[in-house]
Amino acid sequence: MAAVLLRIVAAAAVLGAALTLTGCQGTTTAAPTPVQSTDLTSSDGGFDQHAVVGVVLLHAAATPGTTSGGVALSDRLHDDLTAAGFRPDVRVAGASDPATDQRTALRALVRAGAKAILVEAADPSALTGEIQVAHDAGVVIVALGDPLPASGTGGDGVSADYRVQGMDSDAATAARATAVVESLQRGEKPTGD
Repeated sequence: MAAVLLRIVAAAAVLGAALTLTGCQGTTTAAPTPVQSTDLTSSDGGFDQHAVVGVVLLHAAATPGTTSGGVALSDRLHDDLTAAGFRPDVRVAGASDPATDQRTALRALVRAGAKAILVEAADPSALTGEIQVAHDAGVVIVALGDPLPASGTGGDGVSADYRVQGMDSDAATAARATAVVESLQRGEKPTGD
């Protein structure tokens, strides 16, 4: 009787393990591969469409300009990235010490798991250490406007992976930056930059 009971318990354990493994196979998916460029000129992977996309801007970007149609660049980027399915985390540097604010924002966005960060730098040379940390974490950096420096980044020779040059309007800048992020999300090298 004890031998039969042991066989039943053993069979139930094997059946339970098989069901558990079968259930796992049908319900899990592979984690999205972060964009992590090997040469910092093209993306190797892609990332989840609903990923965090960081934005680090100057203080003036929070104020509507003459070409903005009454909407600040910070708001346009937030709205355009949200409409594209991303989770934007927009950080605007204060007017009194923007370089320090931007360094702090970059570190925080990397810790928050941003897959790409758009940067309009107050002092590009002040961000080299944070940009290197972002690269080391597999985050793609996109310069908005002025290029970021190519020295002091741990030997990779490149600070920004891509650049969105100054456009005619905030709307055009936001649209172009969003298109670059969408290309990166798909694992494609953005065109025209």
